[in-house]
Amino acid sequence: MNSALLETCLLDDALARRRTNRKDMTGKYAAGEDAISGDKVRSHPIRRRVDRLMSFCGIGLALAAAIFAQAALSADVKPEVEEWVQRMEREHGFDAAELRNMMAQFKPNETIIKAFNTPATSKPWHFFRNLYVTSSRVDGGVAFWEKHAELLERARAKYGVPEEVITSIIGIESFYGKRTGRFQVADALYTLGFEVPRRSKFFRGQLEHFLLLTRENDFAPLEIKGSFAGAMGIPQFIPSSYREYAVDFDGDGRVDLWNSVSDAVGSVGNYLSRFGWKADGQVVVPANVSTDSVENLESLGVKPSLTMSQFRSRGVEPEGTVADNTSGGFFVLEDEDGPQYWISLKNFYVITRYNRSKNYAMAVYQLAQQIAQQRQQQTGKTARRE
Repeated sequence: MNSALLETCLLDDALARRRTNRKDMTGKYAAGEDAISGDKVRSHPIRRRVDRLMSFCGIGLALAAAIFAQAALSADVKPEVEEWVQRMEREHGFDAAELRNMMAQFKPNETIIKAFNTPATSKPWHFFRNLYVTSSRVDGGVAFWEKHAELLERARAKYGVPEEVITSIIGIESFYGKRTGRFQVADALYTLGFEVPRRSKFFRGQLEHFLLLTRENDFAPLEIKGSFAGAMGIPQFIPSSYREYAVDFDGDGRVDLWNSVSDAVGSVGNYLSRFGWKADGQVVVPANVSTDSVENLESLGVKPSLTMSQFRSRGVEPEGTVADNTSGGFFVLEDEDGPQYWISLKNFYVITRYNRSKNYAMAVYQLAQQIAQQRQQQTGKTARRE
């Protein structure tokens, strides 16, 4: 149906609403009279033509609605996407046609796929360190801490996580809120969930959490931007973490990780606390190794599993003071001058729950240390420890 004919239909529909029946004493209209003027409506060739046109228009509008409805039902999606859409409708009450139409808009995003396949965390430690443990991030961290000192102190008091650690994570994740991502989150999660086999189940789950998050908070799904992996806001929370660990730390009745530094700081503290951060606990210690079985030690991973006494019996000597009954993991970092050996303690393992890369966790630790040192040198202030 073309636009001119549709306009005629709508106009004649308005005229037809006037051509009803005049009320009689019972409150009804007498047949054949205009509802507004009360004038008799005479049978006329033009009127009969209008009647026929109205009939045609009604059929046309109904047909157009049916075509649009059918198009919604038959949006072109992959079988696995259709299965996912049906489950979202069945388990969460989403409208399948709307979801299908949204999913049909997405195509494989090659930029996202490339970024996913070559993450910076997979590079040697010395490369990663030079990206994130930088003078600009140290300076930015000191400034962030100074600006939000009271807020960071409140988070430490509640969650036990030091100010420098929360600051460091925010610095690495979004450069203190300045770089929160340029990718459409829904598109990123679609691409990684349905166009990349590796970890597809995980990212389909994140897309599910994302749509639930947007519905719960009345967000527009296609307007939200984030990282290539779907992380969002100042602390770069993935959707499941946003729903589970984000907190309303400023007390305004909503959680906003894009615009509320308070919510971001509190959410980072809450996240680490929920995974078992030990207040005032050590994070990591260097180790001297006098064994050829480094590969066997490295297979232990960063999760604490051996006590310091057990490490010593295997030829690994922790540097510094660590109680014999303290448990730790073991890992190796590739520096420019050769391998570095480290024993990871509980808090290091907790940081890897934020990002499972040992490079990431070490960068958080070293950046935090440098921020704290520079802040003390510049201001004479140290973090309060009560």
